[in-house]
Amino acid sequence: MFVTPPLPPPTIPAPVIMEDVRYYVIEGRSESELVAQMNAKGYLDEHGRYWGYTSPQLKWSFDTEPVEGRCYLVDPKVVVIITTTLPTWTPPPGTSAALMAKWRAFDRAIRHHEGEHAQIARDEARELVALMRKHRHDVSCSGLDASLQAEGRVIMRKADAANAELDKRTGHGATEGVAISW
Repeated sequence: MFVTPPLPPPTIPAPVIMEDVRYYVIEGRSESELVAQMNAKGYLDEHGRYWGYTSPQLKWSFDTEPVEGRCYLVDPKVVVIITTTLPTWTPPPGTSAALMAKWRAFDRAIRHHEGEHAQIARDEARELVALMRKHRHDVSCSGLDASLQAEGRVIMRKADAANAELDKRTGHGATEGVAISW
């Protein structure tokens, strides 16, 4: 009689995190021209136009396999693609030192703010991996799938809430310097 040994505990790989920064070019010699360019060319979605924007696309998947009365997690994956859109500006000759200094401060602030959004996405991906590491097997495949899906939705809702709270708390980065109040 041949007995199939139980599956070894599945290896749950770290999340695959890919990041891309896309730039839109703005031009101008004055503060008002720069603002007008960002207002016209910034990232546009159904909620409005943003000077900077971070868009994570999260994909997580797994299969389950019953073996000798238990169900095991098989082929787990978490992938997040984080795309950040930012303005870029090359000061034309003769630009004042004051305007260039303001731009550098603004650029640092917008990168920091969008980096906070990116960190939320990275944390979300790592939490999903931790969830799958916690739930490698169960007594039934339906139970394993249901618990992973339910807890995964909680993690994703938490990330959505963290992004909304960040923007509410900072006025979409305004209190962090992503405002041009020149």
